[in-house]
Amino acid sequence: MTTVKDHIEHMKNSYKPEDIVAVAIWQVDDVLGQAKETGIKITRKQAEEIIERIDRRQDASLGISWDTIDAYLDDLD
Repeated sequence: MTTVKDHIEHMKNSYKPEDIVAVAIWQVDDVLGQAKETGIKITRKQAEEIIERIDRRQDASLGISWDTIDAYLDDLD
């Protein structure tokens, strides 16, 4: 599972401090909050697994959105 520490190290090794970048960060609490909002009960472990799957399978053409998280939540049923 990718951690904040991993991302920081990647950024340090891949970019110069003055580089302009766009970054979107999604975390476990986003998945847990969306699950609660849509009435789906999940564990923290399940939310971590969803974040990990989203990170591994993301499509740069589509990006990551609330719809992406909803789709992964729907897959739990």
